[in-house]
Amino acid sequence: MVRLLFLLLFLPLAVAAAPTPFGDTGKISGRVTDARNGDPLPGVNVVIDGTTQGAQTDIDGYYTILLIRPGTYTLRATFVGFASTVVENVRVQVDKTTRINIELAEEAIEGQEVVIVAERPVVEIDRTTTTAILDAEQLEALPVANINEAIGYQAGVVQSPNGDLHFRGGRSGEVAYLVNGVPINNAFSNTASFDVEQNMVQSLQVISGVFNAEYGQATSGVVNIVTKDVPREWSGNFLGYVGAVASNRSLPFLSRTTAPGQGLAAQAFQTESVSMSEAAAFPNVADLQVSLGGPILTDRLGIQLSGRYFRDESFLVARDLFATDDLSFTQTENGLSPGINSSNDPNAWLITSTGSGDFTSLNDTERISVNGTLAYTEGPFRLSYNAFIQDGTYQPYSHSAKYVPDGINTTSFFNQTHILGGRYSFGDRSFANLSYSYLRDESDSKLYDSPFDERHVAPQFGSQQGSFAFNIGGNDLGQGTSLTETHTIVADYTIQASRIHLMKTGAQVRFHRLNNIGFAIGSQQGFIAQPTDDPFANDTLDIAPFEFSAYIQDKMEFEGLIVNAGLRFDYFNPDYELPIDWVLGSELYVRDPDNPASTNAVCLDESVALSERQASCLFNRRDADPSFQLSPRLGVAFPISATGVMRFSAGLFFQTPPFSLIYTNPEFEVNPASSSSQFGNPELEPERTLSFEVGLQQGLTEALGLELTLFSKDVRNLTGQQIVRTSTGDFAVRFINRDYGTIRGFTFALFQRPRRDQALSWTLDYTLQFAEGTASSPGEAFGREQSGLDPILSLVRLDWDRRHSLNATATYAPSDLYSVSLVNRLLSGTPYTTERNQARSIRKNNDEKPIQLFTDLRVYVRPPFVQQDVQLFAEVRNLFDFQVENTVYEDTGTAEATAQQSRLEQTNTSPGGLNTLDEWFFRQDWYGAPRRVSLGLSFGF
Repeated sequence: MVRLLFLLLFLPLAVAAAPTPFGDTGKISGRVTDARNGDPLPGVNVVIDGTTQGAQTDIDGYYTILLIRPGTYTLRATFVGFASTVVENVRVQVDKTTRINIELAEEAIEGQEVVIVAERPVVEIDRTTTTAILDAEQLEALPVANINEAIGYQAGVVQSPNGDLHFRGGRSGEVAYLVNGVPINNAFSNTASFDVEQNMVQSLQVISGVFNAEYGQATSGVVNIVTKDVPREWSGNFLGYVGAVASNRSLPFLSRTTAPGQGLAAQAFQTESVSMSEAAAFPNVADLQVSLGGPILTDRLGIQLSGRYFRDESFLVARDLFATDDLSFTQTENGLSPGINSSNDPNAWLITSTGSGDFTSLNDTERISVNGTLAYTEGPFRLSYNAFIQDGTYQPYSHSAKYVPDGINTTSFFNQTHILGGRYSFGDRSFANLSYSYLRDESDSKLYDSPFDERHVAPQFGSQQGSFAFNIGGNDLGQGTSLTETHTIVADYTIQASRIHLMKTGAQVRFHRLNNIGFAIGSQQGFIAQPTDDPFANDTLDIAPFEFSAYIQDKMEFEGLIVNAGLRFDYFNPDYELPIDWVLGSELYVRDPDNPASTNAVCLDESVALSERQASCLFNRRDADPSFQLSPRLGVAFPISATGVMRFSAGLFFQTPPFSLIYTNPEFEVNPASSSSQFGNPELEPERTLSFEVGLQQGLTEALGLELTLFSKDVRNLTGQQIVRTSTGDFAVRFINRDYGTIRGFTFALFQRPRRDQALSWTLDYTLQFAEGTASSPGEAFGREQSGLDPILSLVRLDWDRRHSLNATATYAPSDLYSVSLVNRLLSGTPYTTERNQARSIRKNNDEKPIQLFTDLRVYVRPPFVQQDVQLFAEVRNLFDFQVENTVYEDTGTAEATAQQSRLEQTNTSPGGLNTLDEWFFRQDWYGAPRRVSLGLSFGF
């Protein structure tokens, strides 16, 4: 946190000295006519109130205003001899055209003004693909703690228990995340490098269908985030809340009936049942958000600062019974024997237990986020600077370490992203953008700062107990550091070439640098903790690959027809070498490429030091070839009635596999003591998806509408594994493009838009999806080989395939004094592979887990006796405290019981530790979150 506190002190100075992002924008267009006879009116001034943005109608009465940030505006049309017309509540969205047609009436009284309140149309005429757009108000109303949860509520998106997002059946990591038009994916994992906090977001765009050519390095979807711009007047906002678990679910825990100490008897421990409300931390969650901004120089220079502190203690609970260096013994005839086991008499156990006995949370997250924005405008020129800084920690849950929580590594993460952008407008019809961004994403997984810390304990401390028993000492013995730096340059040019054609072309260059280090912690005699000198337990990756892309696209807005067409080019250079003979792989077994029949004796001589052999055999490498591809995109929308629009879209999408796969085992080492060796592949080809979509939007009333979408995806060149037996009988495994899949389904949505004259608004959507493939993860093939299972040769259900998803939301807001929002989700279970009578099904994912039901509630109340903008709110997650099963035992299909326990009990098998079998087979991490109640307030100033 020290780094973040330092940056917090100096960020305002940095922001005041530098110029903030322009972000993605939309446009307003329409036609101005004479209210009396419908004739077009040329030369009418149409401007956005409070800004310098506007346009003049052409000879046919048409106008277009470009470069409008997402938000709600007031439009004013003025013309000599006609009454001014003001259109309020004009909503602008990213990449969309808001159509506002205006009728001007002749002026009867000098200064006369006509005010019209625009309603959001039920049918979006210019949308050619499946897109969900949430503005700041909608995000605020949802009971979510982060943007990922809001994305997971969208139709066609499945969020797995670990938080991964799957768009329309695709693997995780197939989504491009952009902030203000700049990609923020971490190239190593291909996930968002940081969480953009809700209070920083003006607009969230989720594209799960076919997306335009300007978006690349994604095969399943795009998440486009636009942050809040500098406000026109000084203003601020504060929001804070705390929450607690409110569930009577019972959890089994060991308790100690005596004081901490050494030589304790097994009878000093007993299992008790504790309610989740009692065991979970209080408060369980704390959230503080603040924002402040306004003009420094009117209409020229402005600033916006936002910050958030978030702490989630999770609902997964551990108990501090044992210290990492607690060492227990069994008393035998020959003295004391280290460790305890089910084969020993528990009366002979001497247990060391020096933990406090307090409950503590695992799987918890704590982070501080800061976003600073500064914008300077001078005529047609705009400079912008945006800084995102995030610092935090995360500690995972470990079932076996349930009673030694201090022995689990903590992950610390720190991210800073800076975006400097410039925009120049060439009149009212075209503009150019140029931006540079620097992303630095680093994380450390460690128990103590130094691997030489004497508090690390020997491996045997963690393996004192027998089977089906929790650890009674020990700690993680590994440490790793991951650093990803990316410099990105984005340039684009947009021109409204005519009333019909909005054309855009652009290019992007990304320079990456990855520096990852991972090592095990070993010991010398007497256990002096230090990084092990085993080269096969240590990995170092230091690379600098780069990407280039370019695109051109045209949005054609004909009368009664919208066409989005584009073409994209992508190039990737891995900047790495690979072995000529990958099966032999390491420098220990290589051949001279200039003389394939010969073998370097030094490389094969095991009497020569390993380091010397590695240094002298590098001729076995060659440079990896770069890859490139072309991606065409097409989307069409056309009306079929006065209130109905059909659409069709298709596109070819490519994505470079995550660097974590490309650079697996970066030193190409072969451990002679291991029966298998795995290698990355710098020449992995881009993964490919061919996507089709057909949709219908139909307005039933002015506020009620429906949408039907049918989609199909053909997925090829997915990363899988090639498995080869070496001459010694060992396995050589490397990643190649071999897996494929198919996804098809449809989504039906029925919704009622919020209107001023209606207190109730709601949405209902249902998705039927079939996601099948040859593998759910790149490493699945070798996992099956090691388990003695046959390879998958036909399409099977993917692990995250949900056949049925039903989402329903309702908001009741009869006045400004209060509102109630309810979110419901009913989901069919994901698949699993059954095991019956200790025989595993030969067909993978042949059955389905139990259904899941979620209900969340949020209530806002504005006290009528308070003049300030103050709101009190209450939020209840999992209102009915349904116990959702995310993972099940394969022999029963439920998380509650397993046939394995029954077999152990029938043979009178006892666990080799202090716990019962019931407690060991109870997995709290297999269940969803319990009911949690939060109370808070927000106020504007």
